[in-house]
Amino acid sequence: MSFLAPALLAALLAIAIPIVVHLVQRERRTVVAFPSLMFLRRIPNQSVKRRAIRHWPLLALRILALALIALAFARPFLPTGALSAAAGGARQVVVLLDTSASMGYAGHWARAQEEARRRIRSLGAGDGAAVAFFATDVEIGARSEAGPAALIGAIDRARPGSGITRYGPALRAAAGLLESAAASRREIVLISDFQKSGWDAAQDVKLPAGVTLTTVSVAEPSTSNAALVGLTLAQQAGPKGVIVSATARIVNHAAQPAADRAITLDVDGHRVDARRVALAPGATTVAFAPFALGGRVARVTARLAPDALPADDVFHAVVTAGGHVPVLIIESANPSPDASLYLMRSLDVAAAPGFATRLARTDRVTPEDLAAAAVIVLNDARPPSGAAGRALASAVNAGAGLLVVLGERSAWAGDDPDLLPGRLGAPVDRSGTSGGTLGYVDLSHPAFEIFSSPRSGDLTAARIFRYRAITASGKVLARFDDGAVAVAERKVGRGTVIVWTSTFDSYWNDLPLKPVFVPLVHQVMQHLGRYVEPRPWYTVGDTYDPADAPPVGPARRPAADGAFTVLAPSGRTVEPVPGAGTHIVPLSEAGFYEIRPAAAGGDPIVVAVNGAAGESDLSPIDPAELAASVSAAAGAPGAGTGHEITVEEGERRQSLWWYLLVTGLLLLVIEAAVASRLPRIA
Repeated sequence: MSFLAPALLAALLAIAIPIVVHLVQRERRTVVAFPSLMFLRRIPNQSVKRRAIRHWPLLALRILALALIALAFARPFLPTGALSAAAGGARQVVVLLDTSASMGYAGHWARAQEEARRRIRSLGAGDGAAVAFFATDVEIGARSEAGPAALIGAIDRARPGSGITRYGPALRAAAGLLESAAASRREIVLISDFQKSGWDAAQDVKLPAGVTLTTVSVAEPSTSNAALVGLTLAQQAGPKGVIVSATARIVNHAAQPAADRAITLDVDGHRVDARRVALAPGATTVAFAPFALGGRVARVTARLAPDALPADDVFHAVVTAGGHVPVLIIESANPSPDASLYLMRSLDVAAAPGFATRLARTDRVTPEDLAAAAVIVLNDARPPSGAAGRALASAVNAGAGLLVVLGERSAWAGDDPDLLPGRLGAPVDRSGTSGGTLGYVDLSHPAFEIFSSPRSGDLTAARIFRYRAITASGKVLARFDDGAVAVAERKVGRGTVIVWTSTFDSYWNDLPLKPVFVPLVHQVMQHLGRYVEPRPWYTVGDTYDPADAPPVGPARRPAADGAFTVLAPSGRTVEPVPGAGTHIVPLSEAGFYEIRPAAAGGDPIVVAVNGAAGESDLSPIDPAELAASVSAAAGAPGAGTGHEITVEEGERRQSLWWYLLVTGLLLLVIEAAVASRLPRIA
């Protein structure tokens, strides 16, 4: 039993009053009239008589009445667990404890743990419970079958992580845990800071009938927080290599300016700059001194002097120097003088990504040349034969891209690798006219999508004077104005083959002389090379596919093939999730992940991960609003929601003081009746 006003228990001292009354009581003496005392001598009469309690039942009645009245004024109530059986049977409780990044603010986590422990300790003997932790995902910590100590131990071991607050999946998981419970009372206790960004009413989460939601908010009345939310990394060529300029973006979520804070920039663990920044409400940017990029990949970390929420005062990024897609151009044994001139020059001017270009003759190309290339261009030449031909087929099946540029010298025999998206025909000559044009282009395809917006270039401006006929068996991406196939595509293994039925010189068409030629070549090479622009960072909750890494060399391919080990920022090994032909790495921690290929000598892929920017905004939602949103349909049997029941509300619902007060007053009435029948006391 607990008391709402325990200080009033001091009134129990009034119990001494009946005892004192009984000890000092006197019997009334009989008065005898005497005519005169003048003839009597005054003699002092000294007598001592031991005082004793004579009416024990009356004393007990008075003490009990006063004790009940004093207890009534102290407002007693019973804890929730003690009332379980009396209130309708055993309960099944799921304690949902928020472990998102925002719970690391000030005293949020300590209050949440203490509240979760209190809920477990208040369970009755027949009650069951489970503890679940939620953020981006939901994890079941322990169940009551393991004993209360296991439940409290799971709460003690838990810590706020880098996850994002998501109430919908957590409530669905808790409802699933209660679905098969046989208890007559089922309850979800949601303990959180009730961050507004974690709830989306459009999720349409509804708890089953008979499940009660009790919300417990540990948020502080007012908060102040500034967070690092971005890092811009700009590269430029310098006299001694690549120079990087870094700019950090800070958001002050408070309505008032914050005190000046120190901010630093570290590159590969070494401090390169330190500043102080004044944080006005809203966004502020800080530009650091430029630094030279020593290696191909650098880990960059900006740190803001920590405040009440340290998790968002650090921001990680990865900057990659260069980034070249290896391209192998294969010409015929006796090529025309400018067969690859326009193609080579267009690749040379590429910046991001760049292209590491090699030129080889079809009779001199080696299997090693083919294995090292991410994109192979068969430029007006027949495919290599023998071991090189087999290496070409193997490279395409393993994921390399193949661009076949058809011309006068192109041929494809029956014993050549089966790679073409169709059957090759004879040349078609339209030089006697003004030439043909492209009549249809699939602008939704990645090779042409940069031309889909207005004023992005006109592919139909090029004049086509000759082309090779092809009976397409693959996907047609473009046609000439006479309906003939201009571009066709075929998937071979993990690789892609694209055929352009004319040349890349100025004899069969004037496409290389048009402004669209350079961006077209770059886009086709990026598509065939499966190039994905490196992201400087990811967000917790994202996934990463090593196959998306730009294939800048053979060292990248083991990771793309799934033979790799993943180390999380905490040092633990992460098991990739099997996907469609690849393996996906879940990103659940802030920091730097390392994806190490199993093959010796391969460079690791470094992935930077940061917490969600929304976790830095501590604006709360009203818990009652969330509870009302997920409640069962109105009128459903047993439907109900709740919020944290305060001590005052719990005492007011029980009203034990009223019964104690009435009983005490009734005993006083009985005491008066009993006392009237006993000898009168002084």
